[in-house]
Amino acid sequence: MDKDKNSLSAYLNEIGKEKHLTAEEERELAERIHKGDSRAIDKLTQANLTFVVSMARQYKDRGLAMEDLVSEGNIGMLQAATRFDGREGKRFVTFAAPYIREAIEKAIDQQSLLYRVPKDVMDAARARQIGRPLSIDAPVGGSAELSLGRVIPDKNASHPDENLYDGLLKDELVKLLDQLDSREREVVQRFYGLGVASLTMAEIGKELGLKRERVRQIRDKAVRHICRLTHNSGLKTYLQR
Repeated sequence: MDKDKNSLSAYLNEIGKEKHLTAEEERELAERIHKGDSRAIDKLTQANLTFVVSMARQYKDRGLAMEDLVSEGNIGMLQAATRFDGREGKRFVTFAAPYIREAIEKAIDQQSLLYRVPKDVMDAARARQIGRPLSIDAPVGGSAELSLGRVIPDKNASHPDENLYDGLLKDELVKLLDQLDSREREVVQRFYGLGVASLTMAEIGKELGLKRERVRQIRDKAVRHICRLTHNSGLKTYLQR
């Protein structure tokens, strides 16, 4: 917990040095973004990272670590930056807020799905651990129609269409790796399992001698770069999930 607080404090100190933009500067950056200037996206988002943190704090204790909330919020802000017009009179933070909120809430919802497990299924898992025999036809939640056999997925089974689609997206991602610098390639390959086993950010940090937060920053920067390069909306969604 202390390490998480320390890394977040370091991040806040770092982004707190960014210069705030005027409304006119935001409009100029929006124009450059629509002309394909990737540096304008970086400048617009970097100047508003503290706003993402303030929004992420509203979702504290909802099942995700603060660092994860901030990371998801940053992805939402990136999406907003590519759509920001600047001519409507809105400041960027006002325009970006719904995108940031949606990205954070989507991540929380996905995380919460992992914990919505019926008590019967948890009992089944415990029974397996201690070797107690358990009937696969045992009812779940008092329902005679729903059995453990229908609720507990085969851990060795996977949906063939899903695997095929993910494989195609990974192939597309591999084609774009040459557009990244060497450190970004190393992180992306390990995080998304491109030719190697997929690793967590903490595991990648240990392999590369980096702090977890630094790995996250490199991953996020690489994702932003790839999203600017590709028109494949499926790949963008895959990278951001």
